[in-house]
Amino acid sequence: MIVIESVNHIAITVSDLDKSIKFYKEFFDFDVVENMSNAGQAFMKMGDIILSLIEVSGYKNSGDSKNCISFYVDEEDFDDAIDEIEEAGLKVVLGPENIRKGQRVVFEDPDGNHIELSYPRID
Repeated sequence: MIVIESVNHIAITVSDLDKSIKFYKEFFDFDVVENMSNAGQAFMKMGDIILSLIEVSGYKNSGDSKNCISFYVDEEDFDDAIDEIEEAGLKVVLGPENIRKGQRVVFEDPDGNHIELSYPRID
């Protein structure tokens, strides 16, 4: 058995590094910690989460992928998040819907990668 201590980073394929940096910075408040634009990669951080964006020219998620990054949000912020998703004109793939005593919504980033926002209800 391999004993895992934590997650190092999450990698996402994107078509335009600068556009994706802007999206994750503006939408989720990620900060760029290393931008290797000559290598087509950037590392971003928010709290304990490290996101690696890897640029592949012409990339677009085909929609067949079930890969998803899932973030928890506070229940009180969920409706505001839905409003921001709608105002940005992002494609909602699923929801908002009730789940496990909470709610979730799944939407696409500019390259069609799925992002889930959810919160658990605490009774």
